[in-house]
Amino acid sequence: MNDILIGINCKLPLILRDIISYLVDDKPEILSANSSKFKILKNINIRGFSVVELLIAIAVIAILAAVAVPQIQKTYRIYKFNEYAYSMESVIKWARLTAMQKSINVGVCRQGNNRLEIKNMGSDRSNICNGEVLKQFNITDNFVSLHGSGSGFDPRGFSISVGDICATGNTRFHKALISRFGAIRVEKGSGGCS
Repeated sequence: MNDILIGINCKLPLILRDIISYLVDDKPEILSANSSKFKILKNINIRGFSVVELLIAIAVIAILAAVAVPQIQKTYRIYKFNEYAYSMESVIKWARLTAMQKSINVGVCRQGNNRLEIKNMGSDRSNICNGEVLKQFNITDNFVSLHGSGSGFDPRGFSISVGDICATGNTRFHKALISRFGAIRVEKGSGGCS
């Protein structure tokens, strides 16, 4: 036992060294009030947090939370808007590719402010919102909405009608413009859809 304590003499305070020697002693003594080991254990001051310290810690956490929560909400809204905007753009590009791959007329139809439907228009090119639904894109958050006229693609990938679909959220927009030859151009920035 002493061999162990010689190696750690310089590293531990005397009280800790004596406690360790007591705990690993081969012949534990019965503690009495006059025992030196009892005095060492008695002098160790073990205490917790006071109520004032606990209240101060809770107040600091509350202040930090009050500052952080609005910033987290703002970051969440930006992230979700970007997710919806790029998904909308991807769905429109998917509609053009599907029209060319399947040699069908495909409509990009906005249903309300929160849903975009890709439809197989069949041979009727007069209404982009008629036909079987091939794919849907839904917006579930109320701070993002869709605007625009929609459009359609023929089997060559050309536009049936020039149009646009725009996602707007708070002070940002992401607009996909569909040209006569089916090219999809994206505009984004601050403000709303115009």
